[in-house]
Amino acid sequence: NILQPGSVKKINESKMAFKQMENIGNFLQGCYAYGLSKEDMFQTVDLYEFQNVPQVTNGIHALGRKAQVKGFDGPVLGPKEATEDKREFTEEQKQAGAAVIGLQMGSNQGASQSGMSFGTSRQIHS
Repeated sequence: NILQPGSVKKINESKMAFKQMENIGNFLQGCYAYGLSKEDMFQTVDLYEFQNVPQVTNGIHALGRKAQVKGFDGPVLGPKEATEDKREFTEEQKQAGAAVIGLQMGSNQGASQSGMSFGTSRQIHS
């Protein structure tokens, strides 16, 4: 409720399992209302039964990123969420880029098979 007032309507104080799970579910609903995607979040059972702790950690970090984007000025958790960096290229720039061979495609500079002998035995000179 600090990030978005009123996002969690009721917080159960009971120690009963179904009430604690209801609290987790209410937290998750608040996260979705805050703008987090279902892919970033976890399921109630992941936290309550410690079934998928890495996904719970991922969800908490996603909440931290979203809070920074929305201007929360309290403590931060994790890196800032990326924003779009749209780029416009002219047709000339696109043509020039098409002629460049990227290093991801590999390079054969400096590679040769000189000195290689396939199929012959190694000759040892004394």
